[in-house]
Amino acid sequence: MNNAVTATIEGRRLSLFDGDTPRLVLPLDEGGRHRLVVSDSTTAQHVVEALEACPGFGVLPGGGGLLGAMTVAENFALALRYDADPADPRDWKRELETALELCGLPVERIATLGRERPMNLERTERWTLGFARCLLRPPELLVIDRLFSGLARRQADALIAVEAIYHKRHPFRPVLFVDLDSHELPALPDCRTSTRFAELAESPCLS
Repeated sequence: MNNAVTATIEGRRLSLFDGDTPRLVLPLDEGGRHRLVVSDSTTAQHVVEALEACPGFGVLPGGGGLLGAMTVAENFALALRYDADPADPRDWKRELETALELCGLPVERIATLGRERPMNLERTERWTLGFARCLLRPPELLVIDRLFSGLARRQADALIAVEAIYHKRHPFRPVLFVDLDSHELPALPDCRTSTRFAELAESPCLS
Protein backbone atom coordinates (compact mmCIF):
# COMPACT_ATOMS: atom_id res chain seq x y z
CA MET A 1 0.00 0.00 0.00
CA ASN A 2 1.20 3.50 -0.81
CA ASN A 3 1.68 5.54 2.40
CA ALA A 4 3.13 8.70 0.83
CA VAL A 5 1.44 12.10 0.80
CA THR A 6 0.93 13.11 -2.84
CA ALA A 7 -0.92 15.81 -4.75
CA THR A 8 -2.39 15.76 -8.26
CA ILE A 9 -4.18 18.31 -10.44
CA GLU A 10 -6.97 17.29 -12.78
CA GLY A 11 -9.52 19.53 -14.44
CA ARG A 12 -8.60 22.57 -12.35
CA ARG A 13 -8.97 20.60 -9.12
CA LEU A 14 -6.32 19.74 -6.58
CA SER A 15 -6.50 16.34 -4.92
CA LEU A 16 -4.32 15.56 -1.91
CA PHE A 17 -3.82 11.89 -1.06
CA ASP A 18 -2.65 10.09 2.05
CA GLY A 19 -1.41 6.92 0.40
CA ASP A 20 -4.32 5.85 -1.80
CA THR A 21 -6.92 7.77 0.21
CA PRO A 22 -8.04 11.23 -0.92
CA ARG A 23 -7.94 13.71 1.98
CA LEU A 24 -8.63 17.02 0.26
CA VAL A 25 -10.20 18.10 -3.02
CA LEU A 26 -9.91 21.81 -3.77
CA PRO A 27 -11.06 23.85 -6.79
CA LEU A 28 -8.32 26.07 -8.20
CA ASP A 29 -10.43 28.71 -9.92
CA GLU A 30 -12.94 29.76 -7.25
CA GLY A 31 -10.68 31.62 -4.82
CA GLY A 32 -11.39 31.82 -1.11
CA ARG A 33 -9.77 30.64 2.09
CA HIS A 34 -9.46 26.97 2.97
CA ARG A 35 -7.89 25.26 5.95
CA LEU A 36 -6.20 21.87 6.33
CA VAL A 37 -5.55 20.84 9.93
CA VAL A 38 -2.83 18.27 10.59
CA SER A 39 -1.87 16.53 13.80
CA ASP A 40 1.91 17.08 13.89
CA SER A 41 4.82 18.92 12.28
CA THR A 42 6.08 15.89 10.35
CA THR A 43 2.72 15.44 8.64
CA ALA A 44 2.57 19.17 7.94
CA GLN A 45 5.98 19.02 6.30
CA HIS A 46 4.97 16.09 4.07
CA VAL A 47 1.76 17.86 3.06
CA VAL A 48 3.54 21.11 2.24
CA GLU A 49 6.25 19.33 0.26
CA ALA A 50 3.63 17.51 -1.81
CA LEU A 51 1.81 20.76 -2.55
CA GLU A 52 5.02 22.65 -3.30
CA ALA A 53 5.85 20.06 -5.98
CA CYS A 54 2.74 21.02 -7.96
CA PRO A 55 3.49 23.40 -10.85
CA GLY A 56 2.42 26.97 -10.21
CA PHE A 57 1.83 26.51 -6.48
CA GLY A 58 3.55 28.77 -3.96
CA VAL A 59 4.35 28.14 -0.30
CA LEU A 60 4.57 30.98 2.21
CA PRO A 61 6.15 29.83 5.50
CA GLY A 62 5.51 31.51 8.82
CA GLY A 63 8.80 33.40 8.54
CA GLY A 64 8.05 34.80 5.09
CA GLY A 65 10.46 32.67 3.10
CA LEU A 66 13.02 35.41 2.43
CA LEU A 67 16.71 34.53 2.27
CA GLY A 68 18.28 35.73 5.51
CA ALA A 69 21.76 36.30 4.06
CA MET A 70 20.46 38.81 1.49
CA THR A 71 18.97 42.23 2.12
CA VAL A 72 15.25 42.74 1.71
CA ALA A 73 15.90 44.70 -1.49
CA GLU A 74 18.06 41.88 -2.89
CA ASN A 75 15.38 39.33 -2.02
CA PHE A 76 12.74 41.23 -3.93
CA ALA A 77 15.00 41.97 -6.88
CA LEU A 78 15.71 38.24 -7.19
CA ALA A 79 12.06 37.25 -6.81
CA LEU A 80 10.72 39.78 -9.31
CA ARG A 81 13.39 39.06 -11.92
CA TYR A 82 12.73 35.34 -11.80
CA ASP A 83 10.75 34.26 -14.86
CA ALA A 84 10.05 37.92 -15.63
CA ASP A 85 8.55 38.97 -18.94
CA PRO A 86 11.00 41.45 -20.50
CA ALA A 87 8.08 43.09 -22.31
CA ASP A 88 6.22 43.75 -19.05
CA PRO A 89 6.14 47.54 -18.67
CA ARG A 90 5.25 47.57 -14.98
CA ASP A 91 7.26 49.62 -12.54
CA TRP A 92 8.04 46.82 -10.09
CA LYS A 93 9.56 49.17 -7.52
CA ARG A 94 6.37 51.20 -7.34
CA GLU A 95 4.25 48.02 -7.41
CA LEU A 96 6.22 46.71 -4.45
CA GLU A 97 5.84 49.93 -2.48
CA THR A 98 2.10 49.84 -3.12
CA ALA A 99 1.87 46.21 -1.99
CA LEU A 100 3.75 46.99 1.23
CA GLU A 101 1.49 49.95 1.89
CA LEU A 102 -1.56 47.72 1.35
CA CYS A 103 -0.10 45.35 3.95
CA GLY A 104 -0.11 48.17 6.49
CA LEU A 105 3.56 49.14 6.57
CA PRO A 106 4.07 52.91 6.94
CA VAL A 107 5.92 54.78 4.21
CA GLU A 108 8.75 55.65 6.59
CA ARG A 109 9.31 51.98 7.41
CA ILE A 110 9.16 50.92 3.76
CA ALA A 111 11.91 53.41 2.97
CA THR A 112 14.31 51.74 5.43
CA LEU A 113 13.44 48.08 4.94
CA GLY A 114 15.40 47.55 1.74
CA ARG A 115 18.76 47.78 3.49
CA GLU A 116 17.89 45.32 6.26
CA ARG A 117 18.32 41.57 6.34
CA PRO A 118 15.23 39.45 7.04
CA MET A 119 17.00 37.56 9.83
CA ASN A 120 17.09 40.80 11.85
CA LEU A 121 13.37 41.55 11.50
CA GLU A 122 10.50 40.43 13.71
CA ARG A 123 8.69 37.35 12.45
CA THR A 124 5.43 39.17 11.68
CA GLU A 125 7.30 41.75 9.60
CA ARG A 126 9.20 39.02 7.72
CA TRP A 127 5.92 37.29 6.95
CA THR A 128 4.36 40.53 5.73
CA LEU A 129 7.28 41.07 3.36
CA GLY A 130 6.99 37.55 1.97
CA PHE A 131 3.25 38.00 1.63
CA ALA A 132 3.72 41.22 -0.35
CA ARG A 133 5.78 39.25 -2.86
CA CYS A 134 2.83 36.87 -3.31
CA LEU A 135 0.56 39.84 -3.91
CA LEU A 136 2.75 40.84 -6.85
CA ARG A 137 3.19 37.32 -8.23
CA PRO A 138 0.11 35.33 -7.17
CA PRO A 139 0.50 31.55 -7.48
CA GLU A 140 -2.20 29.15 -8.66
CA LEU A 141 -2.59 28.12 -5.04
CA LEU A 142 -1.03 29.99 -2.15
CA VAL A 143 -0.17 27.56 0.66
CA ILE A 144 0.39 29.26 4.01
CA ASP A 145 2.49 26.92 6.10
CA ARG A 146 1.81 26.85 9.86
CA LEU A 147 1.47 30.61 10.13
CA PHE A 148 -0.01 30.63 13.63
CA SER A 149 2.50 28.40 15.44
CA GLY A 150 4.00 30.36 18.31
CA LEU A 151 2.00 33.54 17.70
CA ALA A 152 -0.14 35.38 20.24
CA ARG A 153 -3.80 35.80 19.30
CA ARG A 154 -3.29 39.50 18.63
CA GLN A 155 -0.47 38.78 16.19
CA ALA A 156 -2.47 36.03 14.48
CA ASP A 157 -5.51 38.28 14.04
CA ALA A 158 -3.32 41.02 12.57
CA LEU A 159 -1.84 38.65 9.97
CA ILE A 160 -5.27 37.29 9.06
CA ALA A 161 -6.36 40.87 8.41
CA VAL A 162 -3.33 41.41 6.16
CA GLU A 163 -4.05 38.18 4.28
CA ALA A 164 -7.56 39.44 3.47
CA ILE A 165 -5.92 41.86 1.04
CA TYR A 166 -4.95 38.92 -1.16
CA HIS A 167 -8.58 37.91 -1.72
CA LYS A 168 -9.57 41.44 -2.67
CA ARG A 169 -6.73 41.75 -5.15
CA HIS A 170 -6.89 38.16 -6.50
CA PRO A 171 -10.46 36.95 -5.89
CA PHE A 172 -10.12 33.77 -7.96
CA ARG A 173 -6.82 32.59 -6.46
CA PRO A 174 -7.40 30.20 -3.53
CA VAL A 175 -5.41 30.17 -0.31
CA LEU A 176 -4.87 27.02 1.76
CA PHE A 177 -3.81 27.37 5.39
CA VAL A 178 -1.93 24.28 6.61
CA ASP A 179 -2.25 24.45 10.40
CA LEU A 180 -1.24 22.30 13.35
CA ASP A 181 -4.16 21.05 15.42
CA SER A 182 -4.62 23.21 18.51
CA HIS A 183 -7.50 24.34 20.70
CA GLU A 184 -6.09 27.88 20.32
CA LEU A 185 -6.17 27.83 16.51
CA PRO A 186 -7.73 31.16 15.45
CA ALA A 187 -10.83 31.27 13.28
CA LEU A 188 -10.46 32.22 9.61
CA PRO A 189 -13.21 34.65 8.57
CA ASP A 190 -15.05 33.65 5.38
CA CYS A 191 -13.26 30.32 5.31
CA ARG A 192 -14.98 27.97 2.85
CA THR A 193 -13.79 24.58 4.08
CA SER A 194 -11.85 23.18 7.00
CA THR A 195 -10.59 19.61 6.69
CA ARG A 196 -8.69 17.48 9.15
CA PHE A 197 -6.03 15.51 7.35
CA ALA A 198 -6.91 12.32 9.23
CA GLU A 199 -10.60 12.63 8.39
CA LEU A 200 -12.54 12.56 5.17
CA ALA A 201 -15.42 14.80 6.17
CA GLU A 202 -15.24 18.56 5.77
CA SER A 203 -16.55 20.82 8.51
CA PRO A 204 -17.07 24.54 9.18
CA CYS A 205 -13.88 26.43 9.95
CA LEU A 206 -12.55 26.09 13.45
CA SER A 207 -13.09 28.81 16.00
